[in-house]
Formats: sequence, C-alpha cells, structure tokens
Amino acid sequence: MKGRRWLVLGVAAGIAVGIGKLPYFAGAAVSLSDTAEHLVGTGGLDLLHRAARHGAPQRVLEALMAIIAVVLPGVTAVLLLVAARSTLRLRSIISLLLAALGVASFFYLPHGIAAGTAALAFVAAGIAVVATGPLVAAPLAGVAGLIAVTFLPRLLARHSTVPSLPIERLHEALFQTAGAPLWLRIIVLIIAALPFAVAARLVIR
Repeated sequence: MKGRRWLVLGVAAGIAVGIGKLPYFAGAAVSLSDTAEHLVGTGGLDLLHRAARHGAPQRVLEALMAIIAVVLPGVTAVLLLVAARSTLRLRSIISLLLAALGVASFFYLPHGIAAGTAALAFVAAGIAVVATGPLVAAPLAGVAGLIAVTFLPRLLARHSTVPSLPIERLHEALFQTAGAPLWLRIIVLIIAALPFAVAARLVIR
C-alpha cells in the first residue's frame, strides 16, 4: 500500500516516545493514548450495559468485562491503524475529486475564473496527497505504537496487576471461585496479545 512508510515511521515514533527517546512528547502522547483507550472502552462498556438491560446473565457480562479489560489497548491500537490506513486510501479519492472539480469548472465558468479555480483545486489535491501521511496517518500510527510499547511490558511483568485482576475476575465469573491458575493466565495473555499481532500485520501488509 502506498504511504506505508508513514505507518512505519509513526509506529517507530510512538515506540521512541514510549521508551523515553523523545521525552518532550511523552506526557502529551501518553495522555492521547489514554484518551483513545477511554473512548474505545466507553463504547464497549455501553454495549455491555445494553446487554445487561436485555437480561444477559451477570456471569457472562463479568467474563466479557474481564476480557475487554485485557484486549482494550490492543483493540484501540488496531482501530487507530485502520483509521490511518483509511486516510491513506481516502487521500487518493479526495485528490481525484478535487482535480475533477477543477476540470469541471471550465464547463460552467468563464475561462479566466475557471483557470484560477482549476489551479486552486490542483494545489488542494496535491496538499491532500502530500500532507495526509505525515499529518494524519503517522500520528495515528504513532499513538498505536505508543500503546503497544507501554502496555505489553506491563502485561508480561511478574507482579503487574494488568493481567492479574482480569484473570481473577474471569476465573470467578467462570467457576464462581477465586483463583488465577497458570493455564488461565496463559490464555488471557494470548488473548491480550492477539490484537497487537493484528496491528503489526496492518503496518507491514
């Protein structure tokens, strides 16, 4: 896909911010990634509340909420990369429509005015093609990379509460007893990592 380099550069910049190589942007970038996760999480919780109002079993809802807690960062990263890829595709359509508008102006405007309109349309089309990558796609991919580099280490840390709390809630929802067996931890870790694998494929595909 044309423009993939902006996805790669954006993800690389996000990772650099996450590991402290670009500390000046760290605070704002982390706040931006938290906001993105919050927006996605709000949508997921709203769906669960709707399901609860329609009589969905409490244990099922608790299990789903536990799963959402671990997949939310990865899903957010995937959605950000899907949006970035979509902007790269749309820029071609937008530029063609602008160019077509410039050409069409010759059919209903005086020649002098039409020439100026066409020139403006072609300039706008060029800006749409050139600027979409660095100004839209790269920042979206950057936030996705930042989420990955900040969440995955916490996911794998021995004493982190990121996987532990959802595992305990999921075990209680499934078996109505407290516990965090190793097999369930492995399953939860795999579930949490899957969206990031999808996100990585979106960048390199």
